[in-house]
Amino acid sequence: MSLVFWHKVIGVTAILYELCYLCFLHKSMSRFDDYIKEEKIIDIYKASKLAFILFVVAGLLFGIPFYIFRSPEFTFLWQNILIFALLFMGGIVLHELIHGLFFGLFAKHKLRSIRFGVLWEYLAPYCHCTEPLKLRHYVVGALMPAFILGLIPAVVSLFNGNLMSLILGVFFISAAAGDFMVVWILRKESPDNFVLDHPSEAGCYIYRKIN
Repeated sequence: MSLVFWHKVIGVTAILYELCYLCFLHKSMSRFDDYIKEEKIIDIYKASKLAFILFVVAGLLFGIPFYIFRSPEFTFLWQNILIFALLFMGGIVLHELIHGLFFGLFAKHKLRSIRFGVLWEYLAPYCHCTEPLKLRHYVVGALMPAFILGLIPAVVSLFNGNLMSLILGVFFISAAAGDFMVVWILRKESPDNFVLDHPSEAGCYIYRKIN
C-alpha cells in the first residue's frame, strides 16, 4: 500500500482519537456544573524575577555550607560543562514529566488526562492536566519537581561533595519559580476547592462549590 494511504489512515485515526478525547473531557467536566469557575494567572515576567531571586538565595543557602564543609576543588573541564548541559536539558523535560506523573496519579482518569506542550511565546514547556484536581493534590503535583530535582540533589551534595549535584539542585529550585507562584496564589483557597491547569497560560482555574 502507498504512503498516501497510510498517511490518510493515520490522519483519520488522529481525528477519531481527538473526538473521543473531547467526549471524554465533556463527560469529565459535567460534574462541575454546580461550581463557580475563576481564572488565576501569574505574571510570567515576575516569575522570571522570582527565579533569579531563588537562584541567588538557594545558591547561598546550600553553597556556603557546601564550601565550608566539603572544601571543593574547582576544576574547569569542557566535558563537565557538556555533561551539565545535557543533564540540565534532560531535567527540563523531566520536570514536566514529574508534574504529569503526579497529576496523573491523582486524576480520576489517570494519565489519559495529561497533556504536554510548549508556550512558544515564552519558550516554556508545560504539563497540563485536563481535569480539575483537589487542591492538595494539585499542590503536591505542582511542587514535586522542585523537591525531586531541586531540593534533594542540593541536600545530597552537602553529604557527597558533588559540585554538579549542587549546581543542578540550585538551578531546578529556581526553575520551579512559576510553580511556587501558582501555589502561592492558591494559599487562601479552601481545601474543598478544585484546581484546573490553564490550557494556554501560566496559571490555573479555581472551582468553588456553589452554596
